Amino acid sequence: MEMRKSEPFFFSGLPLFSAAVFILIFQGAFFSPQVLGQDTPITALAHPLRVQPESVNLQGSSVLSDRFDVSYYHLTLNLNGLRNPILIGRNRIEGTAIADLDSLQFDLSTNMVVDFVSLTSGNVLKTIHQNDKLTVVLGTKLTAGKRLEMDVVYHGNPEETGFGAFSNIQNVSGKPNTIWTLSEPYGSKEWWPSDDQLTDKADSVRITVHVPAPMTVGSNGVLLSRKLNMDGSSTFDWMHRYPISPYLVSLAIGEYDEYVQSYTRPAFLQSQYGPATFPIHHFVYAGGNAFQGISPSSGWHLALEMMSVFEDWLGPYPFAKEKYGHAQVTFKGGMEHQTLSSMGNIGAELIAHELAHQWFGDKLTPLTWPHLWLNEGFATMSEFLVFESDPKYDFLNQFLGDLYFERARSATGTLVLQDTTDVGQMFDFPGVYARGYMVLRMIRGIVGDDVFKDILRTYTTRPNLEYKSVSTSDFQRVVEEVSGRSFQPFFDQWVYSGTGFPTYDVEMEALTDGNNYQAKITLHQIQAPDESSVAVYNLPVWLEITTPSRVSLVRVENDQRDQTYIIELSDSPLSVRVDPYRWLLRGESPTHVNADTESLVPEKFSMSLYPNPTSGLFYVQVQSAEPQNRITVDVVDMLGRVVLNSTADHFQTGETDLLMDGARLPSGLYLVRVGQGTLVKHQSLIITR
Repeated sequence: MEMRKSEPFFFSGLPLFSAAVFILIFQGAFFSPQVLGQDTPITALAHPLRVQPESVNLQGSSVLSDRFDVSYYHLTLNLNGLRNPILIGRNRIEGTAIADLDSLQFDLSTNMVVDFVSLTSGNVLKTIHQNDKLTVVLGTKLTAGKRLEMDVVYHGNPEETGFGAFSNIQNVSGKPNTIWTLSEPYGSKEWWPSDDQLTDKADSVRITVHVPAPMTVGSNGVLLSRKLNMDGSSTFDWMHRYPISPYLVSLAIGEYDEYVQSYTRPAFLQSQYGPATFPIHHFVYAGGNAFQGISPSSGWHLALEMMSVFEDWLGPYPFAKEKYGHAQVTFKGGMEHQTLSSMGNIGAELIAHELAHQWFGDKLTPLTWPHLWLNEGFATMSEFLVFESDPKYDFLNQFLGDLYFERARSATGTLVLQDTTDVGQMFDFPGVYARGYMVLRMIRGIVGDDVFKDILRTYTTRPNLEYKSVSTSDFQRVVEEVSGRSFQPFFDQWVYSGTGFPTYDVEMEALTDGNNYQAKITLHQIQAPDESSVAVYNLPVWLEITTPSRVSLVRVENDQRDQTYIIELSDSPLSVRVDPYRWLLRGESPTHVNADTESLVPEKFSMSLYPNPTSGLFYVQVQSAEPQNRITVDVVDMLGRVVLNSTADHFQTGETDLLMDGARLPSGLYLVRVGQGTLVKHQSLIITR
């Protein structure tokens, strides 16, 4: 998921009536057999029984949900955003007792009214509904290994919690009429009863939804049928036949234009995984441009080309027997609902992020919410797999690489979360997103691309992990097995217990006997205790060593706070720079230049911006030791469009300042790109008003 703050909406409260009989008699058209499903006897719905808590003795009963394994949900909903109640529903729940029990417990907000719970035989069961828990008293013991099928009939006006849970937008100026759900992490209970545990994945889920015309319903899986009813309303019947956690069950309802692409697995991947063809189904608000996009790096159509990139890196698409798709919603961000991501934006980074979640979060779901980085860090890392695949994403690769690196340095706490009670803090971008991404980038830098790809593929396809709930230790084991080296110190320092990051200083001495040359390099870790809980990081470090004839990259193993290395060279060393390509999450990269040879260090060119931030005019200062006929300056927006440019002809050795006027540009973040021959420099620019 990638979220930005969205506007809150409030509802008017509970309906005055609560009996299912009232609803059935006076609004019977909303609960016809067609709407409820043919497997539900209507007579069973006319006997509501709700019991006050004090009337049921639960002493000695087991109400722990982990003693009942849910295998199937059939959620049947009648939804009308202009009606009170908005939602009238029934959920068929099927599962198996893991241990003997005489009561069950499900998650359902006490804001929702439970009309009754019945077995499929029609027998109505006693219930207790308090503290967002629905307890169902079975009456007789259900022994271990026995199956149970039951219906929960309920109604109400779901509330918005967390990032939305259930949002009903009707007749709001500037917004389409729509209903959408976003249940991560704790919102499922706001609109449907389930065993909302990450570990209790249902084997399949069916979602039948009745809505007023001309609304369309998008949901998980495959559309079995779309029916126009005699009253002008419509019924959509979706079926998803893969394991799924409750928070990934979703609805997206609105007046949509629909676009369908077809993905066929390329030949080079067919040789590894076998053939596959499946649809990519897009639900776009009527008249919108979300599918087409507004630039080469925007538009949901890009998911088609991204799919093969991810299949190459991450293994086969997890739900190839059904579909992938996008459904437009009104929140700013995206949510990786299984097989149909809810989307509030159209940029390539969001498209890639939510698509990657189909592997990381959907196929492999965290065992518990403290392991949230296994979702968000992996999806953020996967954005860059796409950016590296096509030059049209060069801007995003540079811009977001800079941005995420800086955000990761501002992360607080450990990567495995210690507190999951504050939803906003759980999804704090610098932590599980940016720091999670940088941890994976560091692993990639340590093992190399080929081994890293093997790690990702092994992790997503290992039989004991796929379509199940996983922990950080599961991923660590895969990393160690595939790479053939221990990563325990790394995970301790970066994931489980360490906070902060290393900061380096470097010294260099040139050594020679007249014929042979060496660089004596001393690397210092200088992070203070208030900056990092780790006194000494155990990491390989890249050193860029410059000589008069070449620039070389050398990797050294660093496991001491002060450590010296002797590097053999072809000629005398001039300078050394630590981690030039930011394979490490670290402080500013230091450079050591020999005082005796400082003037000999071959410079290319450098750039700076001032003032930055700016409200209009700004200078691009360029320095170079090499004369060039021309330099070019492009100012690029977040969609990759050049919105301002300039050139300087006959630029000679030295320094020049180019005056640029950004007064007509909207406030926001931009990338300033300076080109000199084949060399390019980038720097971020902030325009404020």
